[in-house]
Amino acid sequence: MKTFHKIALLLATVSLVAACSSLEDKDYYSQSETGVDNQELKITNESSEAYIKGRSDLSKMNALFEKDGIYSELNSKGQVSTLLVVTDENFKQPSEDSLDYITRSHVSDIAMSPANMSNGTRLMMWHNKYVNISIDEQGQQGAIVDHIKFNNAFVKEVVKTSNGYVYVISDMINTPTSLYDYINGLGDEYSTFKNMVLESRQKTFDRANSKPIGVNSEGNTVYDSVFIYKNSFFDAKNFDMNSESLTATMLLFSNDVIEEAMAEAKAKLAKWGLERNQDTLYRWILKTAFFNKRYTADEIQTTDTTDIKSIYSTQWRTNIQQVDTDAPEELSNAIVYKVKKLHIPTNVLIYRLKDYFYHYETCSTEQKAAYFVTENLTFSKCNTEVAAWTPWAGVWPEHENRVLIFNKTEGVADGQGFQLDFTPIANKDGEVTVYNIPPGSYRLAMGFVQNAGVDIKVDVVVGGKVIKSSSTITLGSATTYHYDRGTSLSDRYPEGYDPSYVAEHGGNSKASNYDTDGGPVIDEVEIPDTKGNGVGSQVTLRIICENWAGKTNIKLHHWCMRPTENNY
Repeated sequence: MKTFHKIALLLATVSLVAACSSLEDKDYYSQSETGVDNQELKITNESSEAYIKGRSDLSKMNALFEKDGIYSELNSKGQVSTLLVVTDENFKQPSEDSLDYITRSHVSDIAMSPANMSNGTRLMMWHNKYVNISIDEQGQQGAIVDHIKFNNAFVKEVVKTSNGYVYVISDMINTPTSLYDYINGLGDEYSTFKNMVLESRQKTFDRANSKPIGVNSEGNTVYDSVFIYKNSFFDAKNFDMNSESLTATMLLFSNDVIEEAMAEAKAKLAKWGLERNQDTLYRWILKTAFFNKRYTADEIQTTDTTDIKSIYSTQWRTNIQQVDTDAPEELSNAIVYKVKKLHIPTNVLIYRLKDYFYHYETCSTEQKAAYFVTENLTFSKCNTEVAAWTPWAGVWPEHENRVLIFNKTEGVADGQGFQLDFTPIANKDGEVTVYNIPPGSYRLAMGFVQNAGVDIKVDVVVGGKVIKSSSTITLGSATTYHYDRGTSLSDRYPEGYDPSYVAEHGGNSKASNYDTDGGPVIDEVEIPDTKGNGVGSQVTLRIICENWAGKTNIKLHHWCMRPTENNY
């Protein structure tokens, strides 16, 4: 913007004689003194009203301002202004019912000079909506004509008057609707997304504005009821789609795009042998669609790996998702991009994979030998050490802490340590099955029992090859690895579980101990696609202890693999 400031300084000091050398006949109006610098910016000692009235090619705009009382209102306010005008050939006469709205969309109480503009600046107009100012690369270097736009209209001339600025623009201002009105007006091809947004509202009785009209037979007051709609989904994030102060980006999903994405998600889950509530996936789409920032086309669609976060902090990876950046829709308080193809991320399809070592007791002899390969360990028992409990009865299911206990094999010296090669398994309706972990990046967490008094390491093995090893983990007195009470990890709870909310609403004071991922083992491990078809891989968790350290047993509780942000 340095060029603009330079122009302003020149105009403040230029003499009339010097200025006249670059003037043309068309630069003189009503005997005013007008200076021009590089044919881009004009300056006159007249008021904006006088300047417009003095130009015959602005007669229609002048008549519109006079009919709607714009000049009278400006004079009564006695303040500076910015007026946007078009020449007669570009004028479009508003209908009577829209005359006031359209006229006032061309008037602002702010004297906006080019020097004070930047790409993305918003100017509040008298119709109580903003116009968006966009400036291209040359405009940012100081060019004005055809390089600065107010909404849909290019600047053709800019005149500094005695009480503000007059911009002659290529078209009359087209003021888009607000984000809320835009969503309300979506057609049938967007009905799924539209309904998701509108159904997030709640109809609420407005007692303050409802008039009492009598009492019924039960003695209750009867009201001439007024209802209002509140939207806690958006209100919780201070995202008011009707507010003109909102600066937002919305992603728009057609029915076809959503249906295709859901079909692909369903196919992936079937391939992995997993299930996911479809309502959760629809909710993710809604949470991901809105951003508290106006993104440019280059920001919303990239070739580099870039994440942006929605108002609900959901992750949108801009080099994987496919967005139409050629025709964004400009609204008064937002910009809308249509999504061409939606990819539901793996870390949405899989919230976490978590299961327990005690499934040992339901394995056949052959399964035990295959899935629990031991060295210097002898099975003792499976034992429930903490009875089933819930932090909030009737809301969250009961959860027990049951462990698998291995004793040190008789005759084994402490220094020999032990090793367990464990294959994660599930037990569904009495049938033991092996987990095939879908390819991608995961965080590994585990739980044992505190005061085990041993140091262990964990290797992740795929196809007989160690792909990642943990650092040494001490199973001491801390509760980090005690059952699944670990508190050191973020994002560690069951989906939708908020221990603070539970505790504040009459739940158990130990709500934060409930069903967490456990303690940290490996921050990120990449599970390969060994079969090349995305089905997943059988994984072995190799638990190694180099020294029994005088202890006689080890208690194993659970394992948990949570997809990372990179598992997209």
